[in-house]
Amino acid sequence: MVSRGERVAYKGEYYELPRPGGEGKALRTSAPPMQFPIYLATLSPKSLQLTGEIADGWIGTSFMPEHADVFLDHMRKGAEKAGRTLADVDIQAAAGGGGVGDDVVKVGAPRRPGLAFALRAMGSRQHNFYNAAYRRAGYADEAVAVQKLWLEGKREEAAALVPDEMVLQTNLIGTEAMVRERVRKHRDAGVNTIRVQPDGTTLEERLENLGRIVKIVNEEA
Repeated sequence: MVSRGERVAYKGEYYELPRPGGEGKALRTSAPPMQFPIYLATLSPKSLQLTGEIADGWIGTSFMPEHADVFLDHMRKGAEKAGRTLADVDIQAAAGGGGVGDDVVKVGAPRRPGLAFALRAMGSRQHNFYNAAYRRAGYADEAVAVQKLWLEGKREEAAALVPDEMVLQTNLIGTEAMVRERVRKHRDAGVNTIRVQPDGTTLEERLENLGRIVKIVNEEA
């Protein structure tokens, strides 16, 4: 309503604007009308269905193209409910860190603490949508074990327990051939856009890594 330049007044089942009994008035923005896409960052099955039903795009995290169905099947269901297809949704997936190098252990090491953090700290003890996403992808035992160690204050042990496979599948890291294969898998899974945080301790190193990844993506597109 704001983007269309309309007065913001709404009465729905759960929400009402202006607030009933309040002093607020329905306002209209002074900005010129504009249309912009709505992207949702969702993880749970119901919210993924909602994404497929109403959103222009999806900002995905905890995404592994080998297990894309964990996310896309729910979005596809929502899209079909709205008379759309999954092609109507821009699938944008985070590929974590991006680093091209022959020492796979070295380029993968910085990603472990972040994954361990997501498996435990990104949510409460009872509800962690990141942990649940990895469990649905087949890493139930690992996700629970990492969470347990983190809760016990053993963060280094928790990071060390993150499987190598999980590190490699959620990041664009490794040799050039490995990164190229990861890009292909994202493309074949239906990903339209890859978000990546290039590795490096300096701006020059990060730009160099980013440039190498962009070159690979352009060649594989």
